Amino acid sequence: MNKYLTIQSNMFVFIAIITIISSFFMVEAIGATSIFVLIIIIAFFGVPHGSLDTLFAHKGFALITLVDWFKFIGIYMSISLGVLIFWLYLPTIFFIIFLFCSALHFSDDLVNHTSKVLSILYGFNIILLPSILYSNELANLYGNLIDISYSISIVKVMWTLAIASLIITSVTCMNFFIKKELVVDKRQLLETVIVGLLFFSVEPLCAFTIYFCFMHSARHILRAKFYFDDYSSKALLLTLIVPTVIVVIFCSLYFQILPSGNLNENLIKVTFIALAALTFPHSFLLTKVGFLKWVKLNS
Repeated sequence: MNKYLTIQSNMFVFIAIITIISSFFMVEAIGATSIFVLIIIIAFFGVPHGSLDTLFAHKGFALITLVDWFKFIGIYMSISLGVLIFWLYLPTIFFIIFLFCSALHFSDDLVNHTSKVLSILYGFNIILLPSILYSNELANLYGNLIDISYSISIVKVMWTLAIASLIITSVTCMNFFIKKELVVDKRQLLETVIVGLLFFSVEPLCAFTIYFCFMHSARHILRAKFYFDDYSSKALLLTLIVPTVIVVIFCSLYFQILPSGNLNENLIKVTFIALAALTFPHSFLLTKVGFLKWVKLNS
């Protein structure tokens, strides 16, 4: 598995570096067409990794009968519905919790490596670092999800935390690098630095798309391929496709009931509310079935 994870890592590093270099030549803000393209990429290359939750449940809980499946689907959907209700009634509080939990979830990308400190910094840099150079863009992005005044306040706090995180990450990486005996995996150092540079230098939505699709989702699918070694490739492919199509259909229906006239806001709102509704049960399930423990033992 490690051999294929290295290939995936190299591909992500290559794409990230090309994106970082290209960002220096981008003088215009991301327009409506670009936002639409990025959302489509997230939907079809990022969302599918969560579709494997049905296989995780099947293997982890030995779901066989229809009753078993209805119980699982009921619990999973109840958590998602609870997320949506929480978002509707307490959007700002929930959004802050969502950002914090997302950082912890993203840190699991490096779960097979050696430094927990770098893993945590890696996860929180994804959330924090865009606020340094792209505070206005980030506030406007968040303003599509919560009240713009709260969005601006959150980004101001994030800016301070981001500076601290950037300094700590730089010192930590340099400390590990200059030690005579490297106590952390070199790959972990490389991925931490590249992810940090990506979110520091590239427009937030673009940086998130590159990371979410070509690192987070790709790595999860690759690990799952080895975790489900007793499942056929056809079963894995169908599991990736069918739930993703269902999610896209539901998102499309929700999109139709939103007020017309603001395409960008509606696209971002549907996408990130859907991601939030799926992230919480997804993270809970992976922990419950012991997938992350399996990754540690098999890396």
